[in-house]
Amino acid sequence: MSSSTNIVVGVSASGTVKAGDYGAQESAATDLGFIKGGVSIEHEETSYDIKVDQVLAPIDKVTTDESLKIKFSLSEATLENIALSLGIGAPIGGKIEFGDKTDNMVKTLFINVKGANNSSRKYTFWRCRPTGKTGQTYKRDGETLIEAEFDVLPDMSKDRGKRFGMIEDL
Repeated sequence: MSSSTNIVVGVSASGTVKAGDYGAQESAATDLGFIKGGVSIEHEETSYDIKVDQVLAPIDKVTTDESLKIKFSLSEATLENIALSLGIGAPIGGKIEFGDKTDNMVKTLFINVKGANNSSRKYTFWRCRPTGKTGQTYKRDGETLIEAEFDVLPDMSKDRGKRFGMIEDL
């Protein structure tokens, strides 16, 4: 049955996006502060069509590729948030140095938003790698946003079918 309470508008009031070390619990994750423009969670699948001569349409499809990407813009232009979006270590002594990356930073992300029926919805993504695709624009008539983008990688320690993460209504 249709219900207007299933229509979700807005994000949560606080703690919308948190990042922790890989495998960390949410209580140990860092709140990344205010965001602007929402959170985008993009899932994509590629499939192979199984075709036979006797039928014109594919008789089945098999998934051959799957990816998940998370994107958001951080309103708090801290060095910590810039470092996270670049996929490098935390600032030391009020500065970050970067270039010629030799290792991959992996984080666990927690996204808290509104859910259907006036609930709260929690996304937990076990293993996320910042893509390094980021930007900051400093301008006279607007705030500086830090664009952050993460690829969700499968966590091979989880059961098959549960390797990207979890969504729960609370």
